[in-house]
Amino acid sequence: MWNDFPKTDEVNRVRFEREIQRAIPAPTQYTMFFTPRSGSSWVTDVVTRAERLGMPGEYFNPNMMRKISTALNATSLEEYRDILTRRRVTKGIFGQQITHHQLMAVFGSPDRFMELFPQKDCFWLIREDIVLQGVSLFKMQHTNLSHAPQASDEEFQKREDLFVYDAKEINQWIRHIRAAEIGSEAMFEKFDLRPFRMSYERNTQLKPRRLVNIMARFLDAPKEQNLKIESVHKKIGTDANQVFADRFREENPDFVAQLEEERQPMIEKLRTFKEAPQESQAS
Repeated sequence: MWNDFPKTDEVNRVRFEREIQRAIPAPTQYTMFFTPRSGSSWVTDVVTRAERLGMPGEYFNPNMMRKISTALNATSLEEYRDILTRRRVTKGIFGQQITHHQLMAVFGSPDRFMELFPQKDCFWLIREDIVLQGVSLFKMQHTNLSHAPQASDEEFQKREDLFVYDAKEINQWIRHIRAAEIGSEAMFEKFDLRPFRMSYERNTQLKPRRLVNIMARFLDAPKEQNLKIESVHKKIGTDANQVFADRFREENPDFVAQLEEERQPMIEKLRTFKEAPQESQAS
């Protein structure tokens, strides 16, 4: 398990204790389980800008935890949980995002995660086209870009030129995503979690205000009609992504067909946003 928290003498313990005593944990807490390249950063951006449903970042991404835990003066997993659910809150709501691989790297098991976060309100964000998702993840690894605003147009094009087709690597990233789906679905079944199921394709058909209000309704939080949200996130996908995905499908028809068959029950559980959200399961 991840355990690179700062030492006591590296942080401000007086401030930590004062903040713990001054606030109570958010009454409403939720987790958004997701797979990489499913639009999770865009969801975080619009939800945070709405200032209504917390700031659901990847607080348990091992690549970010040292920096965040130091800034929050936390020296253990329990302290980190306690301060996050007090500091990363808006209007009494704390939200977080986590992938299956992050969960296993940090907590060691779903049991440990549920021990620290027993609330059952959750979302599950996937991408319906896992081949295009695998291409996108492959591209992110090679260009080191996840969103267009991270670089100028010139730099973006320079990194785009590094994006060369590699079927073996695309296959590897697709399998990585599929393993996360299988692990998350097993966790939902084991702990009787009934997440509100979302997808990249369906989310991107919505205006940000509509998406935030859908999530708010699931959490029994008040809706707001006059929300104005402008996201700065722009996708980095180009025509090359689709070309690579089409080529991979043509070269690997049996593998893709098996994937689609395995994933079909999960895809069928996705809701159209015209349907009423499931009832909240607040603990």
